[in-house]
Amino acid sequence: MASLKLGKLPDRETTKITFTASAELNALLADYASAYEAEYGLRESIADIIPHMLDAFIKTDRGFQKTNRTSAFGEISDAKTNHSNDRN
Repeated sequence: MASLKLGKLPDRETTKITFTASAELNALLADYASAYEAEYGLRESIADIIPHMLDAFIKTDRGFQKTNRTSAFGEISDAKTNHSNDRN
């Protein structure tokens, strides 16, 4: 099996997130959760996987990173990212 783009999730505090997804996206997320379980031997809920997928997406979005570095929000965001990385 090819390696997943999303690495094994780190130890973390629980986080609740709520959003509305299309039925197609929900099915894809369920398939991804199954692939994650096959890859790492751990069952993770879709709700636990989504924040890490979004984090990985945002960190690799070059357009966002360029915009984020040039704004005051970027400095705040970078500080929060650096702080959260200190715990891992």
